[in-house]
Amino acid sequence: MNDAIETARLQNSLKNPIVALALGFFIPGAGQMYAGSVMWGTIALIATIVCFITIIASPLAFIICLVSLFFGYSCTKKVNDRVLEAASKVG
Repeated sequence: MNDAIETARLQNSLKNPIVALALGFFIPGAGQMYAGSVMWGTIALIATIVCFITIIASPLAFIICLVSLFFGYSCTKKVNDRVLEAASKVG
């Protein structure tokens, strides 16, 4: 029964990369915040807002959004890898 409890705890601590992509699609930087990188997610959000406000830099805002999506997804994968690695060392 202990293995079932540990497996359930491990599954609860993993983050879904698809959720990170969806969050980042609707709110730039939210995927990074979901993955645990709150500082970089906040920076991406503020930079995107500033670029959207200035019409000249709106292509830059689009690029920041795409980069934010990529980092949100990849950070979530890295967090999951660290959680799985820590669980394998304990178990």
